[in-house]
Amino acid sequence: MNLLRATRDFWVRSYQSDRRAFWYETVSAICLFTSTTMLALTANSPEMYVIYPINFVGAIFSTLSFLRRGAGWPLVMTIYFMHIHVFGFGRSLGWW
Repeated sequence: MNLLRATRDFWVRSYQSDRRAFWYETVSAICLFTSTTMLALTANSPEMYVIYPINFVGAIFSTLSFLRRGAGWPLVMTIYFMHIHVFGFGRSLGWW
């Protein structure tokens, strides 16, 4: 029961500390859950031209959240992911 209470308290603190960042993180998580589920379900022949844009939107919202929260290394990673998603999207469409 203590684990459930600690988890709930963590989420409440996260929400209370910066509500906008919390909602950015929520949108990011929904995008990433959606895209990774699509990737898993279509693993033999994934439609990457659909998956990359969803991941890109998730990375944008993560970036906004990390900027607000001042989280340096996660910010660096998500900016990198944004660039990789653009590159991968272009590759999936045969642009480069």
